[in-house]
Amino acid sequence: MRPPKALTVAAFGAKGTGKTAWVKQWIQAANPARLMIWDFKHDPPLDGMGKPYSALPALIAAAKAPAFKLRYLVNHETDIHAQFDLFCRCAWLAGNVTIFVDELPEVTKANKAPPAWRKCVNVGRLYRGADGQEKSITIIGAGQRPEECDKSFVTNADIIHTGRIRSVAGAKDLAELIGCDFRVLMALPDLHWLEKRAESVKFDQGVLSFGNKKTIAKKALSAPPKSTNFVDL
Repeated sequence: MRPPKALTVAAFGAKGTGKTAWVKQWIQAANPARLMIWDFKHDPPLDGMGKPYSALPALIAAAKAPAFKLRYLVNHETDIHAQFDLFCRCAWLAGNVTIFVDELPEVTKANKAPPAWRKCVNVGRLYRGADGQEKSITIIGAGQRPEECDKSFVTNADIIHTGRIRSVAGAKDLAELIGCDFRVLMALPDLHWLEKRAESVKFDQGVLSFGNKKTIAKKALSAPPKSTNFVDL
């Protein structure tokens, strides 16, 4: 049986804008049977999202099960990039999995994507595993500064969701993809968001809700706010 269509989801926003809360809601709504989380900060809001692991061999063994929800607590005392390579290789071998990589700029750069991650991003939408079965990987990547993230991941995202962006460079990068004025992104209040889907020429906007429904505003943001000064951070 062919796996469900895999998505690439990019979530951005400065600290306090609700980026992680939105990703958490997205994952809970999707309820994937197989989930792997790269938890760079050992972030308390991610508690309960998956069984925590502090050793990659144990996580890799757990990923052989038919269903799993796993959360890797990154070890900051050893090579982080080597850990990320193993994490991505595990996702590729497991297949039919959703992975959430938090703090993406810590493991990728705009002009540098680790090989195992690049394979997941570029080929993971649908591939055939060593066992001959068709597999796919849904990828969610999050960060505060989009200009520091792997550009191939960002530009090929099926969904771009963003709160306020503090840097001019990052706001301009996203504004071009979303189709809005970059100053709008820099002036979004906490918990306010813009979202662009690849299949649509327009973008949605709204405010993160912690109830059962999210609020989507009907009026498009087309002009920058007045009397606001911006500094490139």
